[in-house]
Amino acid sequence: MFIGHYALAFGAKKKDALPSLAMLFIAVQFLDLLWPIFVLLGVETFQVDPGNTALTPLNFTYYPYSHSLLMAVVWGLLLGIVYFAFTKNKKGALLLGILVFSHWVLDFITHRPDLPLSPFSNTKVGLGLWNSPIAEIILEVGLFLVGVYFYFKNLKPKRKTAFWLLVVFFLVIHLMNVFGPPPPSIAAVAWSANLMWLFVLWAWWIERK
Repeated sequence: MFIGHYALAFGAKKKDALPSLAMLFIAVQFLDLLWPIFVLLGVETFQVDPGNTALTPLNFTYYPYSHSLLMAVVWGLLLGIVYFAFTKNKKGALLLGILVFSHWVLDFITHRPDLPLSPFSNTKVGLGLWNSPIAEIILEVGLFLVGVYFYFKNLKPKRKTAFWLLVVFFLVIHLMNVFGPPPPSIAAVAWSANLMWLFVLWAWWIERK
C-alpha cells in the first residue's frame, strides 16, 4: 500500500492543530522511511520478483526491524515520545504513535504473509489483498480520496495549487506503481524510496505560513 497510508495523514489533520501535515506524513510512512535506509545498509533485504503478487513485483524477504509487528509498536512509541519531548502535546504524540502503527495494519491487509511478528520470530502474516487487484485499487484509491476530502474540508489550505498538485502527483505515482514495469534493480527501489522525504517537504510548504 502507498497512497492509502497518506490517506490517514490527510484525514487525521485538524484545523489549526498540531501535528503538522508534514509530521503526519512522517508518521504514516515512518516504517517505509526506515526501510530503504536499512536495505542500503544491508540490514534488510528484498528481491525484485515479478509475479510475487498480482500488484507488486517486490518480494520482501527480510525486514523485521522496519516492518515487524513488535517494531511497529516500538517505532510508534519512539516517535510519540520524541514529539512529546519537543512539544508537550500529549494528543499529538498519541496520534503520531497510532499513525505509525497504522502503517503495519494497512500492510497486514495488503501484503501476502511476509510481515514478521518480531525480529525474533519466524512467523509471518498478511491477508494478501495485493492478489485481488481490483478490490485493492478500489480500497486504496477510495481511502485516499476520502482522506483528501476531509483535509480540504477541515483545513481549506491557502496554497491550493500546491495541494492539488500533490494529490495528482500521488495518484500518478500510484498508477505508475500498479501498471508500470518492474523496477530495474534493488538499488533503484531503495534509492527512489528515499525520495518520499520530498512529500514531507511538499506538505510543509502547503501549510507554511
